[in-house]
Amino acid sequence: MKHIGLKIIACIFGIALWFYVVSARVTEIDIQVPLVFTRLPETLAIASRPAQKITITVKGTAIDLIRLKRSSESAAKILVDLHDAELGLERIILSEDNFIAPDFPNIHYQSANQIAALEVEIDTRISRTIPVHLKGAFDAKDGYTIIGVPTPDPDTISISGAREALTRIFEIQTEEIKKQNLEADETFNVPLDFSKLPPYVFPSDSFAKVPVSVQPLVRKSFTSVPVQLIGLYDRSQYLLEPSIATVEVSGGQGVLSDIKKKDILLFIEFNRFAIEDADSLEPTVRISSDVKSFQVRPEKFYLKKKVPVVPEADPANDSTKASPSAPADSQKTVLTENAK
Repeated sequence: MKHIGLKIIACIFGIALWFYVVSARVTEIDIQVPLVFTRLPETLAIASRPAQKITITVKGTAIDLIRLKRSSESAAKILVDLHDAELGLERIILSEDNFIAPDFPNIHYQSANQIAALEVEIDTRISRTIPVHLKGAFDAKDGYTIIGVPTPDPDTISISGAREALTRIFEIQTEEIKKQNLEADETFNVPLDFSKLPPYVFPSDSFAKVPVSVQPLVRKSFTSVPVQLIGLYDRSQYLLEPSIATVEVSGGQGVLSDIKKKDILLFIEFNRFAIEDADSLEPTVRISSDVKSFQVRPEKFYLKKKVPVVPEADPANDSTKASPSAPADSQKTVLTENAK
């Protein structure tokens, strides 16, 4: 056990010397690096789908290569300068000039694996405005209701890119969102889904706001609402019976507080009786505000035909006596059914 300390020191120095020799040795390895296009004129755009990363062979000392492998993805990259690009197919031969690794000056580009040259299709750049489609569902808590239809803001965005690529894009969807048991107004920030966009297409926004209006659910009744008979017909001959209705409406508390009887329109088209071959019909309902549901009472209304008023016979004047074929009772003003 003599001189054990010296043996340990010698062992440490031996390992250090071995590590120094190995780390200083020049070698080659393959690494994946991002492909970055620069200085493309504003009037042009990339129309093809070049790889986002490529595998290249680099050369350097072992210690530098180890450090490079452990560094971030952006520590090394391949830059492709397109400042003199023209419309059509560009063929680019990669070289040492394209390799960038600012923090590793002693690492050098050797070759690009699997590709002899980089091919890029160049097209005219255009801009388009396309609609944003909300992909989601919103549900209110029991006793509450959502007012209106939630829509994204902005509801359109501008995108720019190659003409050929943009002509195939018709809308941008949001990422899916589902919210339940809402009981108060809320605004949600929803990311836009660009997963289906072609590469090198640039949108003006990446998020959309979705405001959702929620109010307590209440009911309100409106009586004596007139029911109109509309269309081309002899107004002196026909009418609806009954001519008024009661409408019960359910909806948001704030919305119903603003609704007046004049905001509810009930009508039946005259020719529907003949088309549907019916003597009674449900009216069409138009309410100017956004309500959840409504109910009309009575449910159906009848088409009646008026019979003209005939004066009663004057016994003192034979010319005004009622005809035997027309009893006096039938000459009074009455309403008869006319279903068609």
